[in-house]
Amino acid sequence: MIPYLTIGKGPDLILGHGMAQNKELWIRNGWIKRLSKIRRVHIFDFEGHGKNNLLEEYDFTVESMAKNIISLSEILKIKKYDFMGFSMGARAGFEILKKHTMINKFISLGMHPGTPRLEKKRFQKRSNAMFNLGEKTGNKYYFKLSKILKNALSWDGVIDDIDWKNTDHMIIIGEKDVNYQLTRKLLQNINGINLFILKEINHKNTFDIPDHSIDYIINFLEKGRKKLSL
Repeated sequence: MIPYLTIGKGPDLILGHGMAQNKELWIRNGWIKRLSKIRRVHIFDFEGHGKNNLLEEYDFTVESMAKNIISLSEILKIKKYDFMGFSMGARAGFEILKKHTMINKFISLGMHPGTPRLEKKRFQKRSNAMFNLGEKTGNKYYFKLSKILKNALSWDGVIDDIDWKNTDHMIIIGEKDVNYQLTRKLLQNINGINLFILKEINHKNTFDIPDHSIDYIINFLEKGRKKLSL
């Protein structure tokens, strides 16, 4: 059983947290206070995170993370829902957007739809650093993070698999996010991309401080997309 909480009333909205996070952070950082006023919000723990540690081994691939979201929708018995994910959670959401039709409106925080192989050296370096921390401290949690980073490299991305012009989506990225330059490069020639840039904001604060984007997100959820130019 996937650990989850449901808060609020209205159309269904599933939120997917980032790597090394858990479902409670959506509450702690203030997202739920605003979003639960317009949506029935579902927050959950991805495999190997929070209270989702029932199994000794997980795949820790983007595809298996996406299956966590699908499993939650099946538990909740909802066939259509909006989805917002941060970082790793957004990448898992992109995978669902590629293969399924259950997502109505899709929001990515701090993540592009490209393959991590475009940043292979950075991912390998971070994976190795997490593995070394695990060996140094004896904390198995770092081995999980290392495996997530390593296995992300097997994901092909979804840039060429989605009809962006006809998909109700919004990609939010901070100007100081480590993913910013690559995001701009990947999306600049794609027709129909809805990109919202947060001035002077880094990757961490895209999630930690919802005030930067929450009004725009609520407007998008309530009224639909507003096309923005790159």
